[in-house]
Amino acid sequence: MLYIDFKGYKGDFTNKKMNEQIKSYIEKILGISVQFHHWKGELELPFYITERYDMRLAELDDIRCIFLSPKKKLNQIGSLKKQIRRIQMEESLPVVFVFDKMDCYHRDAFIHAHLPFIVVGIQLYLPFMGIYLQEKYIKEIKTSDTFQPFTQLLLFYWYYQQENCLYMNDMVKILGCSAMTVTRAFRQLEETGLFETGKTGVQKYLKGTEERNVILQQLEDALSTPVAETVFISKKELEEGTDISERFLSGNSALIHIGKDAEEEVPCYAVNKKTFHLSGSKELLNAETQAEVQLWKYDPSILAKNGFIDPLSLALSFQKPADTFLKND
Repeated sequence: MLYIDFKGYKGDFTNKKMNEQIKSYIEKILGISVQFHHWKGELELPFYITERYDMRLAELDDIRCIFLSPKKKLNQIGSLKKQIRRIQMEESLPVVFVFDKMDCYHRDAFIHAHLPFIVVGIQLYLPFMGIYLQEKYIKEIKTSDTFQPFTQLLLFYWYYQQENCLYMNDMVKILGCSAMTVTRAFRQLEETGLFETGKTGVQKYLKGTEERNVILQQLEDALSTPVAETVFISKKELEEGTDISERFLSGNSALIHIGKDAEEEVPCYAVNKKTFHLSGSKELLNAETQAEVQLWKYDPSILAKNGFIDPLSLALSFQKPADTFLKND
């Protein structure tokens, strides 16, 4: 089920400046005359449609069509098709969606569904005119957007691998999660424009489109600390209540291991918050008997090596750039 989570072109068709921007873009790219008019058919449409869109009748040379600028989030592709059919009951014209921006996932969904659209200043898909033009494609992550923990885990797993491709079935087994979880992570990475997905037979894959260090640097703002919370627990209780394969040296303990200047007041371990069931104190009560335990948002064992957490996650746990503790290849 696909929900479109972006809005249309900023403004509405009563905005003269916005009309001129759309008009100028189409005329420049296609070399045709563009005119906008009020569409009388809008008066006959039900409220559930008119509340969702600003509408205009557009004349592209001698071709008439209806432009829709969404006022709110769009829903399923199937629902969009039903809305288009209802609009075309008033007048049988092509319907074109107008957007301010569009990520690659939704672009492909619209094209697959043969839904005409314009991304102003970037792209035209007008199949009723035999036109599919893409001047440029903006690949961006908003600085306010942060990866889901599993997406970050998948990104780091990809980074550490020698092969560029990650296959869906392999990830389900290695990461111990559902296919749906991997699908969501694939999608979030693909939407950055730095990864692409495809199929080899029936096997879905994800692969990077740039060199791995370039991708890591460009996605820095989407990364976050893996630590959900920190508690202090009796060393004895920790050793008896967990297996050595479930806890990994982290924090200053890991920094000392890689030769960094750090002071280890108490040993520090990373564990998977989802499977960790011991309780502890929020503050250090006894440095001689307690250990610091970081409860992670994802399973540290997947990326850990030789009993220590991975360098990317280590850096982020200290709120440092992800590549801070990477060794040069």
